[in-house]
Amino acid sequence: MSMPKLRFKSSSFGKGDIDTTLGNLVIIRSGTSPSNYELGGSGKYPFFKVEELNNCQKYQRLSRNYSSTNKGSVPEKSIIFPKRGAAIMTNKVRITLQESLLDSNLMALIPHEEKLNYEYLYQFLIKEELHRIADTSSIPQINNKHIEPLKISLPSLIEQQKIASFLSKVDQKISLLTKKHELLIQYKKGVMQKIFNQEIRFKDKDGKDFPEWEPSTIDSISTKKASTISANKIEDNVGEYKIYGASGVLKTVDFYTEENEYVSIVKDGAGAGRAFLCEPKTSVLGTMEKIIANDGVSTKFLYEILNSIDFSQFITGSTIPHVYFKDYGKSKIELPCLDEQEKISNFLMKIDKSIEIAKSKIELTKQYKQGLLQQMFI
Repeated sequence: MSMPKLRFKSSSFGKGDIDTTLGNLVIIRSGTSPSNYELGGSGKYPFFKVEELNNCQKYQRLSRNYSSTNKGSVPEKSIIFPKRGAAIMTNKVRITLQESLLDSNLMALIPHEEKLNYEYLYQFLIKEELHRIADTSSIPQINNKHIEPLKISLPSLIEQQKIASFLSKVDQKISLLTKKHELLIQYKKGVMQKIFNQEIRFKDKDGKDFPEWEPSTIDSISTKKASTISANKIEDNVGEYKIYGASGVLKTVDFYTEENEYVSIVKDGAGAGRAFLCEPKTSVLGTMEKIIANDGVSTKFLYEILNSIDFSQFITGSTIPHVYFKDYGKSKIELPCLDEQEKISNFLMKIDKSIEIAKSKIELTKQYKQGLLQQMFI
């Protein structure tokens, strides 16, 4: 029998360990159409759809709809996850905290409690990443035939509980860090709104008020520059200079197009309207455009202004979304003097730094947990 690298010692350490398959340890149940549930607002049982798995990290507590019948329900401590479609790829595994009803796109595993701890099962499924066993010929799909033969090494219930308890503490830390990250983002949005509404004003070095803000537009304070760089033409190019794509830094290459700091906007695709503050001596792909601050305008302040714009109102294209400078460039703004711009952008950049640190801590903790999963499960 193969053994995990990391074990918890107990009175039953190493005793009763078995290599088996998941089909011997769980009841598999799929959801069904909501038409079978007599949906209503005053029912006893929550009804979950795939999109409601986005509202939590681990435990599925709430639902938008309720049913007045328990037909086809799954008990509390069931493990639920998407069974078809793109949602499979996101590894959204959740634990029900009450008897629940499931939509037909969800599947539930109900563990035999005398053999398998539900928290241990949850962690096992997170480690396995269910998209790896799904049918992917057309639409990703998971059925009983994928779950039943899935191999699992099973220690005693005592050790299962210890493993699950330890990993749950890591989950709690990730949850707390995620909440902190979300609160920082909300805080910045609130502060930005007050700054651009001029409810918050800054003072000069002598403690005096800065001049009043002047009305302007985006295309009056900046200049657009296009890029003709395609991703496939730089596949084999390696160097020291960063090139940005729709998700941030794409890679490093042996050239750059911009000597100084600038802002870039994703103009095509799913991320249309996303803004990046780009470092000096870098470039962007052709799916993005460079926005260069005019004289008397801080690049960092320009970045914050563009971040405050709701680009959804400028998106065009029914298949591939696009945003154009000629449209959002007409957005009316008010511009403070350069000294106040710099004070504002420095203040907001400090919040950005805190947001980035929080995000980094989340990623490091997730990597730490992934390492634990690899050592605790075979």
